[in-house]
Amino acid sequence: MSDAQTAATRAAIERLYAAYLAGDLDGMLAEMSDDVLVTFLGHGTFRGKSAVRPYMTWGGAQLPRLDFHIRRTIVEGDGAAVVWDETGTTARGEPWASQGVDVYRVAGGKIIAMTVYSDTEKLLRQIGPYPGSA
Repeated sequence: MSDAQTAATRAAIERLYAAYLAGDLDGMLAEMSDDVLVTFLGHGTFRGKSAVRPYMTWGGAQLPRLDFHIRRTIVEGDGAAVVWDETGTTARGEPWASQGVDVYRVAGGKIIAMTVYSDTEKLLRQIGPYPGSA
């Protein structure tokens, strides 16, 4: 893998998380290709920014008070993995703690695929299913 591709992947991931931590959904979507494929295990798979936006808007409202920490970022070529943990309070007022890994593919400086791996049973128990899923 080229150093240039690895650097471009790292830059896209860093911009995505900077936007996420700032609560900037438009900034996050700007880092994604128009036909991005995003999978949140337990909630669904979404193709394209027009499908990702409503899910992320809904998801953000489910964890209104969240303390998110990136523990490790691994980048090689067009792939990246980000290990994280988070604590907070759900929209239902319950305490929340989770950990997981986000896995990415980047092409042309844009995220083309993202999969979020976390505790799906806990997600469904404390947050519930995404109302837009089939």
